[in-house]
Amino acid sequence: MGFVVAFDALPSLTIGGQRVPSPGQQPLFGDSADYLRMAGHILAGRGPIVSDGCRLGRMPGYAFFLAAVQWLFGPRLLAVRLVQAVLATGTVAVAAWLARELFGRREAVWVAVIAAVYPTFILYTGLVLTETLFALLLLGGLACLLRAVRRGRAAPAAWAGLLFGLATLVRASFLPGVLVLAVAWVALRPRVCTLAAAACLLLAVAATLVPWVARNQIASSGHVVVTTSRAGASLYEALNPKADGGPMLIVVTEVPHPPELDEVERDRQLRALAVRYAREHPGRALWLGLVKFARTWNVVPNAREFRSPLLAIGLGVPYVLVMLGAALGVWRAGRRGEVALILLLPVVYYALLHTVFVGSIRYRMPVMPLLVALAAHGVCARGRGQPSRPRSVDGS
Repeated sequence: MGFVVAFDALPSLTIGGQRVPSPGQQPLFGDSADYLRMAGHILAGRGPIVSDGCRLGRMPGYAFFLAAVQWLFGPRLLAVRLVQAVLATGTVAVAAWLARELFGRREAVWVAVIAAVYPTFILYTGLVLTETLFALLLLGGLACLLRAVRRGRAAPAAWAGLLFGLATLVRASFLPGVLVLAVAWVALRPRVCTLAAAACLLLAVAATLVPWVARNQIASSGHVVVTTSRAGASLYEALNPKADGGPMLIVVTEVPHPPELDEVERDRQLRALAVRYAREHPGRALWLGLVKFARTWNVVPNAREFRSPLLAIGLGVPYVLVMLGAALGVWRAGRRGEVALILLLPVVYYALLHTVFVGSIRYRMPVMPLLVALAAHGVCARGRGQPSRPRSVDGS
């Protein structure tokens, strides 16, 4: 945590000639501005809205987190960054625990060391974005899921569902991933107790989302919206005549809408336009999928303003080393179902998801701790000359 706090406490930081915003400066990203506006509305008693015309535009989890930090410590962004440093430390601890449970103590130490100094993790604690909070909730849910897989009990499955539900309230894109994990778990352990525990997990997720869905129905005059009114906009951003695989919200704003449409109906219109474009141009849609995949897993930042040589080396070299180690770890793990379910499946899910939606290196960040765990296994297993021995179900 010391590395992270030191980074966040700096008045400003220059990496390879690129200045990272200081805690007193406004954030660089439009998403950040939306969440800060939402936090302000929450503190003012207006609820988690972006504006009067965008009441369902963002999931509420990160905005409530920002509002809580600002209520406790004041409006300065330094407080947000320091709290996110604490959250990132928790993520490192959970990743190390997962490595210990799945592989052994030596791997856990490697994960703790690598994750604590991994440049991208440190960088994102200083950004007002969902990644740091989401990563902690995701890994916490996976830790509970591992317990549930080994014990076949409802209690850890329910805790996993609660954390996955909270993660979905931070980032809506994870909702289909919860179902993927539940189905894969049942396929891995096809037993009645597994089916019952998986049902408990999904019920816990649903219970976590019910208040948000009910609020959306009231705020939208009767529409049933499980996540946000931006799914169609996000899809059209990725599938339109001008799409290049990256963010381009300006194209979304150029689409004309009949004045009588509300925000939910406008979103449905954008979704229909995106689906129609993909159907009419299947070859380009497939090509864009490859471009988006490459953007998500790019070695260097996609934005030109962050492509200085020193920054590319500082972020790219550690990433390449982790990915090479993770590939070795996957090979050495063989056909171990627990490893595939807990460490590999979330990575594959987000890799495929962002062949549909826009690609960016920020979207891989929450699953990078899982790849660090696999990389640690690859390095340690090679050092031993044989796969490391995981902990048993009873922890002995």
